Amino acid sequence: MSIYYKMFWLLTAITTFLRLSVIGKLGLTVDEAHYWVYSKFLDLSYYDHPPLVGYIIKLFTDIFGTNEFAVRLPSVIIFILTSWLFFLCVKKLFNEKIAFIGIVLLNVLPVFSFLGAVVTIPDSPLSLFWMLSFYLFINIIETGEKKYWYLLGVAVGFAFLSKYTAVMIYPSIILFLICSKEHRFWFSKKELYLSMLISFIIFLPVVIWNIQNNWASFGFQLQHGFGKSLPSFSFTLFGRSIGAQAGYVSPFLFIFYCYVFYKVIKDAVWKIRRLEAQKVSNCKIISDNIVSYKLSTLSSQLSALFVAAFAVPVLIFFNAIATFNEILPHWPAMGYLMLTMYAAYLVDDFWKSSKFRKFIYFSCGFSVFLICLLCIHCLYKIVPIEPFLPQKEAQKVEFGIPKAEIIDISNDLYGWTELAEKINEIYNEYPAEKKPFLFTHKSYLASQIYFYVPDKRVYCLSGKIDAYDLWQRNLNNLKGKDALFITSNIFDFDHPESVYPFEKFEETIEVPIYKNNKVVKKFWITKCSNFSPENLPEKYTANIVGQKKTLMQGLIDTDHKVFKFFNNTLKNKFCDFIVANISFYDHHGFNPSFIIIVLVALCILRKEFYLKGDKKKFWLLLGLFIVVTLIVSGINSYLKDLIQRPRPLTVFGDGNVNVFYEILHRRSFPSGHTEFAFTAMFFMLLIVPKYWYIYLILAFGTGFERMYAGCHFPLDVLVGAIEGIIGSYIIVSIFNKFYKIKNN
Repeated sequence: MSIYYKMFWLLTAITTFLRLSVIGKLGLTVDEAHYWVYSKFLDLSYYDHPPLVGYIIKLFTDIFGTNEFAVRLPSVIIFILTSWLFFLCVKKLFNEKIAFIGIVLLNVLPVFSFLGAVVTIPDSPLSLFWMLSFYLFINIIETGEKKYWYLLGVAVGFAFLSKYTAVMIYPSIILFLICSKEHRFWFSKKELYLSMLISFIIFLPVVIWNIQNNWASFGFQLQHGFGKSLPSFSFTLFGRSIGAQAGYVSPFLFIFYCYVFYKVIKDAVWKIRRLEAQKVSNCKIISDNIVSYKLSTLSSQLSALFVAAFAVPVLIFFNAIATFNEILPHWPAMGYLMLTMYAAYLVDDFWKSSKFRKFIYFSCGFSVFLICLLCIHCLYKIVPIEPFLPQKEAQKVEFGIPKAEIIDISNDLYGWTELAEKINEIYNEYPAEKKPFLFTHKSYLASQIYFYVPDKRVYCLSGKIDAYDLWQRNLNNLKGKDALFITSNIFDFDHPESVYPFEKFEETIEVPIYKNNKVVKKFWITKCSNFSPENLPEKYTANIVGQKKTLMQGLIDTDHKVFKFFNNTLKNKFCDFIVANISFYDHHGFNPSFIIIVLVALCILRKEFYLKGDKKKFWLLLGLFIVVTLIVSGINSYLKDLIQRPRPLTVFGDGNVNVFYEILHRRSFPSGHTEFAFTAMFFMLLIVPKYWYIYLILAFGTGFERMYAGCHFPLDVLVGAIEGIIGSYIIVSIFNKFYKIKNN
């Protein structure tokens, strides 16, 4: 074991000990409490995030009990694993010394050393599986072994189950492959696409949950990320976002990271050009013409591209959104995680400069100071807030609480145990047959209350859609019950009688919370009698998100909505002209799509084989083309007769579907036109892949035309496409065992 490897484990042991000594002494943040509630309602997914964080918390709280230590322990463990993978990745790209420097940087950046290693949020497992995906991709490029693609698919799938941000992983991989000419051959290999398929299969529970719940989670995240209105550039929003990110990274190190961002792009562009110009001599050829490199001798050429491909898209994407919509500063965290690798390389490269060394020492020292100050302040409230406020603001008092205490976010960690004791005291005053339910008006508040009184169900009756709406769709079981309404000075709401339909409200009980002999926050508990859920305003119920559907009903409803998008929303004169002409000839028995696809296939086969003197192979492939299309089309016709799904015209009625000349009412599933197009084009992709763009245009164009013309639902088109791809692949693969027919 090398000296840097030993230093890595020593640093990890020390920092882990420090984290373990802290995690049980701080109250839960609102986010952590919310994800703990996930563990009380285990499901395929949730309103605001995929499910993995909930299952992780469930595992640890079942073992260690419901307490802060158990909720945060997985984050500490995950950070150790992430750091180890980070070290291995940087070692492969550079060397062990630079890998250790990178680990030091991770441990001094607040976004990783505190938020990522102490607080359990979806970013914790995301960072682990993101780093595992990166490690496996390096191995793919280094060895050329296909097996790593399948492992990569699993890793990315679990990243998808952690957080939707994982959607950036495959674009990063594709960007690398596009930029590295020597590795573009992977686009013609099935392993890349099978990897994506594996990831999707693992992610499928989240898709199923969304189908059953009216796409609530996807809709929420799209609106949360991109806003509710059309983008409008704002310097204020962008500046606020940059400032928040600087705080999460640490101000002085953030300046350095801005330079690293510029430098990694520059190096990636120039060094990859140099690599392509040189015909690298230390490459080796392995099976299937796969080119592999030993990264230790090519780090200067490929390392920058590796880091840039996985860091730059994430940072650009989220900061572009920040120009028109407010983002949270930890959203681009994976970009900074990857950028840290190149930051470590530059630290090592510039270390000879005394000015640079002083800057790094100061920046890292300042960052460690901030982390320590934050932890100590959260524990003991040692930082006075008043001196940082204007005099008038500092003198303000609301609900008997100084303004400085109201804006001190560390106060959110205090008082929950005291509140729980008061709730239990009041709750126990009720007779066994008249026990009240607990409720509040904010999901964040509900989650924290729920954690500290875990044996009692807490409801959230808010005028805003949140996860609780999906957990409490039916409130009839609460009819006639008494309740305890709980709120605090943090939220602007203290009059439950103006909203909630109870017969009687008693005088509110105030629960002040003290820290260092000062009131830092207040809770209020109101006794409510005889709840009438039928009189609750609709926006405070789950009706706004709709009832949970069966998978089949959810699929059908989604299918109908997507069809209307293609058939109605996208309607325009240009498409009308094209589709109307196709539909006219199709109606009169002359199928333009069929003719064009056959002619394209015939011309390409003739050019690639017949005109090059291989006439025997040309006739063999032409015959196989006919056999493949006939077999798969026969299967398609059988499925149409078996299933007998009605066409859109039958489902929606005349006048509700945009149609042209084809007036069709039955045998909708699967789409025969789409099946034929994908069968023929995938056959050609397997035989002569270099014209892939022509095949994609014709295949997807045919599917689009069938929906735009009002002839098929999207599900008909999708299944027709899958049928064509699978059928063509199986038949060609079987035939290829006897004849070498692919044109390499």
